[in-house]
Parts: sequence; structure tokens; C-alpha cells
Amino acid sequence: MTGRSFLIGMAIGILVGIYAAPLVARQGFVFGDHLQAASPLNGLVESDLDAAIQPSDETAKGELFRLSNWDISTHGAGSTVTVKRCISVGKDSIACELLARLGWVDGEKLVEAVFEGKPSTWRMVAARAR
Repeated sequence: MTGRSFLIGMAIGILVGIYAAPLVARQGFVFGDHLQAASPLNGLVESDLDAAIQPSDETAKGELFRLSNWDISTHGAGSTVTVKRCISVGKDSIACELLARLGWVDGEKLVEAVFEGKPSTWRMVAARAR
């Protein structure tokens, strides 16, 4: 009888968890003085970084060409890279969404990139097309 009660309790708990999960995800937990529960995304708050903090369009273009091993002297003139938005992902790191118009590719490509360093010396360490 104990085994059956345990299984029924587990089934009810799973059903309540499935029902409650979307509600908790939308509203979060509230503890006492309205403190939000810790979230792994707390450090990834999107904000409008100052233009002085995020990399310039020219820096992003140069770093994208450097990281991809493309010849900027050959294809750089017909290409543009625009920094759309950035978020801070650590003490010395930011993740940015770039819009690349490459001279040898038709249309625009959306690129996600991670930069490390300081505001005047950003260095792209990873990028992927989206």
C-alpha cells in the first residue's frame, strides 16, 4: 500500500508541477519584501549600452573580418557591419547583435558576436550567423 501511495503522490506532484511551471515562469517567486528569486539570467539584463561602451561599427567590421580570416583589403570596401544592440554578459564581456552587409554575399546577414576587453579595445572572440 505504501508503494502505491508513493506513486500516486508522485503523479499528483508532477501534474501540479506541469501546471504551475508556466505561471511561476511568468510571475516569478516573491519572498517577503518582494525580492525576486535568483535567476541564471539576472546578470544578462538587456540594456542600451552607451555608444562609448559598445564597439563601433568599424571595430565590429574589422574584428569580424579578423576572426573569419577574410581579407579586408579585398572585400572590406563593399562591406558594412552595423552594431544593432549589445548586452553585458560579464565583467569584461558583451554580446552584440550585428547586421552585416558583405560585398560578396547578396542581402543582409544577422550575426551574434561576443566581445571581450574594455570599451576602447574590444576584441571579438566568437561569432555565428543567425
